[in-house]
Amino acid sequence: MAEFSELVKNFDKIRDYMRDFFVYGFKARNDFTQKSSRTYDNEKRRIESYLGEYIKWDTSKGSKRVFISLDSSKITQNPLYTIWKSKSFTSKDIMLHFYLLGILSKENCLNIEELNDELCDKYGLCLDSQIVRIKANEYVKEGLLVAVKTGKTLCYSLSKDYLYKTNDNYEDILDAIKYFQEVAPFGVIGSYLLDNEDTKNDIFTFKHHFIVHTLEDKILLEIMKAMKEKSKIRFVNQSTRLGNIRTLYGIPLKIFVSTQSGRRYVSVYNVDRNRFINHRLDYIKSVEVLEPFETYDYLKDKLKGNLINCWGVSFGGVTRGEKVSVKLYIDEEKETHIINRLKREGRGGEVERVAKNIYLYSKELFDMNEAMSWVKSFTGRIISVEGSSKFVVDKFYTDMKRMQEIYMGGDDK
Repeated sequence: MAEFSELVKNFDKIRDYMRDFFVYGFKARNDFTQKSSRTYDNEKRRIESYLGEYIKWDTSKGSKRVFISLDSSKITQNPLYTIWKSKSFTSKDIMLHFYLLGILSKENCLNIEELNDELCDKYGLCLDSQIVRIKANEYVKEGLLVAVKTGKTLCYSLSKDYLYKTNDNYEDILDAIKYFQEVAPFGVIGSYLLDNEDTKNDIFTFKHHFIVHTLEDKILLEIMKAMKEKSKIRFVNQSTRLGNIRTLYGIPLKIFVSTQSGRRYVSVYNVDRNRFINHRLDYIKSVEVLEPFETYDYLKDKLKGNLINCWGVSFGGVTRGEKVSVKLYIDEEKETHIINRLKREGRGGEVERVAKNIYLYSKELFDMNEAMSWVKSFTGRIISVEGSSKFVVDKFYTDMKRMQEIYMGGDDK
């Protein structure tokens, strides 16, 4: 039987388990039906080794339910970055790593044959030249080595520490990286840079910290590559709620990030359905970049025009066009800030004064339901809500009636 290792070869597998523990949590061993119980045990042990202090559990109905719990305002570095730094390797890999860097720290610009000779003479590690070449070229790609052509032969040297040696404002750059690693896509790059400089974030903490984003960055990278090349993509989408897995095609045009939930979406044009659809990045399992799409720029302009009628990420259902109107009572002398808020947060909606202290907000939307959480934030000032979606309007009044029953005992006060 193979021994357990906390290192991983397949990032996608640990990504799924990590998301389940962190986002959904409170799952027992029997709730994980995708793989065998042994796989679950191994992945749980890996996660515990990465995030030991953040792993919690409780017991319910005789089952131990594991979850990840942390206060994001008190952490200075995303703990999920540890997954990216846990790639597996063989004993020969690790020896070759230190031997190559040791040789090139004393010698400058050696070709593969010279490197191989040094490995054999100094360390007794006599390998096929092709193995050394593959490793050296891998390190060139990773930025650890640089390769320069001398005649017909490639010559390898250690990369310089550009961050320290080529910048007069080194400390300022480190401060910028400390901020970048926690707020930007691909922040794990900043984490690697700080590791290389043997320093950590000691400046910034964040009240709203969407650390789970790093689990999607591999998917995001492929999507952004397709966007840069103006290409189609084939992607596998799995709904966590329904459990169904579908292979979809489309043209990725824009990335959206929710300021409320932190979820990230890719806006894709579906050619077969002739419409824009937003897909959650955490539902996408894999992405394959296909051929360029000729009218990519046209679609991007068309999307920009559609965004005017989007409240969130929905482009609507069958009707694809709804109107919402909200009449409010606002004290004009004491509550000008409410009027300003309507204009500021109304996402281009029209704000009209229809009588003294009476204001009407209206906007055309693809999906009226998306705006209702915002509309309800004016509860206490709302006189009426109207809209072309009877279902949404009825639900609003049902919710208000239910709230009245809860807080006022159902009396008409």
